[in-house]
Amino acid sequence: MKHVMKQYLKKLTGKWEEFNGTLPLISWNEEADAHIYVGSQDEEGYIAWKPLEKYENTNFQQFEQEINVILHNDVKVYFNAFWFLEMIGWVSQYKVNLYPVISGVEPETFCQRVKEYILEKENSTYIPLGFESNGMLVVINNESGKIFVENGEEKSYKYLSSSLRELISQLDFK
Repeated sequence: MKHVMKQYLKKLTGKWEEFNGTLPLISWNEEADAHIYVGSQDEEGYIAWKPLEKYENTNFQQFEQEINVILHNDVKVYFNAFWFLEMIGWVSQYKVNLYPVISGVEPETFCQRVKEYILEKENSTYIPLGFESNGMLVVINNESGKIFVENGEEKSYKYLSSSLRELISQLDFK
């Protein structure tokens, strides 16, 4: 999975360079550790960033005990591969935005989202990993590892990909 993430992040930075002549730009987040940023903010508050390989592993064991759920291994690998501020792209008709792994913010924000989701659903079959452009959640089936788009209103799940690794490899820019 780390290799697929590295390929995606290289493709993302390459596209930004090709179209804008810069590294990816994002709104400044004061909670993020500054080492991921490159340069300084522009007049609109945007700043360049570049992904960094993550060398310290986040251990989810205490969190898993707290919520009485073992996270799918793909989730753990995703959160332990790189620091990055954006992972977006198109997969079929969905514009997918996976949660970033921000140094200084994660894994706490992710863990809080998961806790709230499990409490709301009273179920731990699915774990939120991001969202799509219409606001529906992108979730992983915590048992099979398959990725779905969750329609909260209809309480339905539409298959998106066989794994998080495959989903990331499919992310495309239109």
